[in-house]
Formats: sequence, C-alpha cells, structure tokens
Amino acid sequence: QGLERLILTPPVGIWNTYSDYVALTEILSGLRKRTRRQRMLPVQTVDVSRPPVDECSTTEECIAIAMESSLVLVLAREKVKKAKNGEESIEVDAIATVELQLQPTDGKIPFTQPWLDTLERRIAKFLEIQSGNGRQLQPYLSNLCVAPSARGKGLGRALVRCVECLSRDTWGYSKIYLHVDLENTSALNLYKSEGYRDVGFRWNPFWAGRAAIIGYFVKNL
Repeated sequence: QGLERLILTPPVGIWNTYSDYVALTEILSGLRKRTRRQRMLPVQTVDVSRPPVDECSTTEECIAIAMESSLVLVLAREKVKKAKNGEESIEVDAIATVELQLQPTDGKIPFTQPWLDTLERRIAKFLEIQSGNGRQLQPYLSNLCVAPSARGKGLGRALVRCVECLSRDTWGYSKIYLHVDLENTSALNLYKSEGYRDVGFRWNPFWAGRAAIIGYFVKNL
C-alpha cells in the first residue's frame, strides 16, 4: 500500500482543503433535488413503502434505487405575506426537515450521487481499507434540521421518532443508523437520549479528512 499512498497523498491534501465546502454544497443540492421531486407529486401519491431493493443484482444498483426512494419529511407552517399593494398571500414556511433512506453499514457518509460513493468504495476495497459491512443496507437518518426560531419545542425529537417508526413498522427493519458531528453537543445529546450508541468504527481511509472523526451511531428499534 506504500506506492498507492505515495501516489494519492498529494491530491488528498488538495481535496481536504476544500472538502468541507464541497460536501456542504453537495448535501444542500441533493436535498433540494429530492425535496423538489417529492413536491411535484400529489400528496396521496407519495409512496412511503420500503424501497424495492430485494431483487437488486449488485450493491451499486441497490444504493441507486435506495437513493431514488429516499423520504424527505418537512414540517411547515403557513405564513401570511403582504404585498406593497396591500394584497395578502399565503406562503409555506419550512421549519424542520429530516431524511430517511437505505445505506450500507460501512460508516461512509453518503454523497448525493451514488456513483461517487461507488468510486470511493471501490478504491477503498482495492487498497484493502474497508470497514463495516458495505453490502448490507439499513435505514439511515440524515439532514435533521430545525429552524432557529422553532427550536426548543421538541420538533427534532419528534422527527427522529417519526423516521424510526417508518423504518420499523413500514420498512420492516430493526436498526437505524446516522452520522453526527461529535462537536454538535445538542444533536449528540438528542441522539444519545433517544438510545443511539456509537457503532465503534469509522469510515477512515487516509483521504477521508475531517469526515473520519464524524460519529457513526446506531439504534435498535
């Protein structure tokens, strides 16, 4: 592995310089895209059933299907907006979101584009630095966000319990996974109080940068 590390280390240093910005942009872009896709559907046609991954021929195919079947739950409230001419209109103000999807249990923080995950996993496999189970798909909670004006009301906890209920009662799984920044005390305390525990390993190839220290947690449902 010495030669591979020597070849990859310089680009890795450049990657880590801007990876946080790229990751944030990629996450936001993907979340908007998936939310927009769901908003185009009438409410009665939104499908919350288990993603059809049982008949996949490859792990990559299963991940792609799982990403397309992700659920983005949004809590919103009506907001009255007054125009300059005095006319009033009703807008919807989103105050909290959470996303539920299926992901491999190898500890990797998922990209929005499945092919990027596939490429990174293949490199890790080639270098024999994989951890966890890259083939087993399990429910994965992500993108839990609550607007500052709506915090302290238990909305985040309610959304966590909502996706847990979907994972257990609708999708038929007995575990759920998530990533959490260990420096985000409020989020960490929330998940711990709800019964999440550290898995005990990280996705930690030498190019992972700060992503390697993000906590990887699981809960038995």
